[in-house]
Amino acid sequence: MADYSMEDEKWTKNVAKVNLYLETHDLGDMEQVIRWNLNQGDTDPDNRKRFWTSITTLFGMLPDSPISRGRESDLPEEIQQAITAICVQYATAYNAAFVSHPLFGEIVRKHGKSGGGRFSDDEYSESLQKQMKGRLTTYYRNSLKGITDQPNWDGTLNDGIPAIVDAVESTEEEE
Repeated sequence: MADYSMEDEKWTKNVAKVNLYLETHDLGDMEQVIRWNLNQGDTDPDNRKRFWTSITTLFGMLPDSPISRGRESDLPEEIQQAITAICVQYATAYNAAFVSHPLFGEIVRKHGKSGGGRFSDDEYSESLQKQMKGRLTTYYRNSLKGITDQPNWDGTLNDGIPAIVDAVESTEEEE
């Protein structure tokens, strides 16, 4: 018989990730289904993998899902979700211009390493999100490491906008 259980530690971490997302996003009726699966997983540990599969399937329909495949990030969950929300907002705004006029689709091209050529609307949006995620992650890590000669961000948001600190040029003291 298959094992559908999940370790308490992993379940607790997954639940915390989902609850944090639900606190900051209105999912309408979908939230009730997600919460039901969370409650069932809490009371029936032998079937947690089944409930988690249902939750991941539901989140798979969202553009800014807090659940991703592959190796998990070592950034705090709050920072990961902030970065995701900012990236979606950023890409949506820029993609609006891209799809609104054929000029943008003609001028903006894929990088040569990506095969070159024109972007589809979805490809362009995904590219923007990936670029912004990389930047914000770098800025956050710069802050953690105390790097001041490059832009950094300590995770602070002002009305949903990251409070990025510009690079400070180091001054050498003359002897």
